[in-house]
Amino acid sequence: MPGNTDRFRRKLFFCLTGLLLLAGCASAPPDYTTQTKDPWEKMNRVTFAFNQKVDKVIARPVAKTYVRAVPRQARDGLHNFFNNLGSPVTIINDLLQGQIKYTLKDTGRFLINSTVGLLGWFDVARHLGLPDHDADFGETLAHLGVPSGPYLVIPFLGPSSVRDASALYPDYYANPIKNNMQARYRNADTLGNLIDTRAGLLDLDSTIDSAYDPYTFMRDAWIQHRRYQLYNGNPPMQYPDYPDQPPDDSDDSGVPGAVSRAAPAAASTTPTSAASSSRSPPSARRQRTKQKRRGNPAAIHLSLTCPCRL
Repeated sequence: MPGNTDRFRRKLFFCLTGLLLLAGCASAPPDYTTQTKDPWEKMNRVTFAFNQKVDKVIARPVAKTYVRAVPRQARDGLHNFFNNLGSPVTIINDLLQGQIKYTLKDTGRFLINSTVGLLGWFDVARHLGLPDHDADFGETLAHLGVPSGPYLVIPFLGPSSVRDASALYPDYYANPIKNNMQARYRNADTLGNLIDTRAGLLDLDSTIDSAYDPYTFMRDAWIQHRRYQLYNGNPPMQYPDYPDQPPDDSDDSGVPGAVSRAAPAAASTTPTSAASSSRSPPSARRQRTKQKRRGNPAAIHLSLTCPCRL
């Protein structure tokens, strides 16, 4: 019976792959697929509060213990190993998106690190001009024109969207390496990946905890970073991720709308900068607003909220 189930999953995956390839993928996702609103904020805040408690009681202490107990070189090797093990999912989604350049680069990266890099323990490909690149089925759906849907906080996993949440299952079973693992090794990989990911985010804990509204801070950071991912690091300039809120062109720099949904603590300015902002023409302020809201590689990388490699 388990064998029949595995064969069915493989057939279903390859059928979906063929249909997606026949459909043809655009080189960039339509802009409307990168817009994410939060109509379920009340429910999401409850889930977010639950996740924060679980994180502070379980995930954060485990990650801190892991960092203290395991040397840096070993942690780096494990991180590279987990990344390399998830590379087939990236390669498959590159192909589904019609990204031939990334398909070839990520395939070459996987082969080099799996051989010369000793099963991915060493990231040799990075030194050869093949940096790490990520792609998932949620991104593939965006390239096919599937809207993001409402913002969604998933219990234990964190920020996501309806589209990206629905893509977790296909990504999990799209990896031929993990599908052929014994259950105990697959579970060990999942647990190790979670600990490694959480350990990589420890430096952000103080920033999130000190935010005026941690929920809003986390949501807006995730939406910005997800849009940055969908455009492979080069998103077009646009107005906010909430298109129903027009940019503020008022001459009064003290209007709260001038900082939109950013936390007051992060948006505070000195009197001198506020005065210079009020003297700036509307076009200059609009340009700064665009730059602030554009996807930014320095945006907080909430990768623990994208469990597509588990």
